Amino acid sequence: MSRISRFLSRCISSLNEVYGREAEIYRDPTSGAVIADCRNNCARRIFLACGFERTPTAFRLRLPEGLSEAEQKARATQAMVHLIHAGHYTDIASHLVCDSTLAATWAEIRERRPDHPDRLTSPTTDTHTHTATNTQTAASLRP
Repeated sequence: MSRISRFLSRCISSLNEVYGREAEIYRDPTSGAVIADCRNNCARRIFLACGFERTPTAFRLRLPEGLSEAEQKARATQAMVHLIHAGHYTDIASHLVCDSTLAATWAEIRERRPDHPDRLTSPTTDTHTHTATNTQTAASLRP
């Protein structure tokens, strides 16, 4: 690698860190495949969990061939929501967003929150609450 190409690589890398997104999801205009670009290992794991595949390019993933248009939109939207929830700045092409998947994925994330009202309380919380109540009862019974 020459000095010039190394310098250009560093310049592009620093510009990407300052102005770039942590993850981008778009449709490749030449092949029509849904592509995800990310340079973050955590984001890459989220993409892989949502059904994206690795490509020969290290920072690029894509959805498998043969998926329907609806399935492509659903997986891209699901990946976007999980990335945003994990704190990654994500950009997605507007034609790849599926509104029903968007709402369902956010609802699923909300239901998994520990402070959600429908979620069962942990055994330690129940024990702590009962212990405090029993202590008050025992204290009130003292002469």
